[in-house]
Amino acid sequence: VIIVGAVIVLLIFLVVGWAVATEMFQQRTWRNRVRSGDTDIIGALIEEALNQWRRSRPPKELPSSLWAGVQGAQLVAVTAASATLSAAAEASFRTENGARTQVASALDESIALASKLIDMMLYDVPNLRLGSVRVDIYSTFAGADGTPVQQPIVSSTAHRAIADELPWESLTPAEILGRFETIYQAGEAGRPV
Repeated sequence: VIIVGAVIVLLIFLVVGWAVATEMFQQRTWRNRVRSGDTDIIGALIEEALNQWRRSRPPKELPSSLWAGVQGAQLVAVTAASATLSAAAEASFRTENGARTQVASALDESIALASKLIDMMLYDVPNLRLGSVRVDIYSTFAGADGTPVQQPIVSSTAHRAIADELPWESLTPAEILGRFETIYQAGEAGRPV
């Protein structure tokens, strides 16, 4: 009985050790391919992170509308040192005294979403350390014929050198985007232009 138990423990040890070693070598291979500038593996790592975020429940501290924007993000372009993402944001409303009231404009939501996506792309994608990230946030407008069309309302390019120095937790999303190359314009009543 002792010999059988020892053999079982040894087999479990070997299987777990093999699985850990295999994963370790795979992670090292990915990091080496990223360092060599392989855009296919960089794109694959970003897509895997995006898919993981799509399957995840929202963190407790994040509003569900913000997390929905993160889950809808799409990879547009990738280079050896940068990535471009696009996402969409709309105004948030709630019912107060029987009437729908705007809580946040599309621009407010877009600024928060751009800030969060930059943070996640720079720091939450395993085996990847991008030098810069560009995020374009779109919102829906009525076209000339009345059909809905999406237009960009926020575009921000963040560089790691600047991002690494930011006190992320103590800044608002607008202050974070203000430290990067960001383009947006608020029109009348805070509506995006």
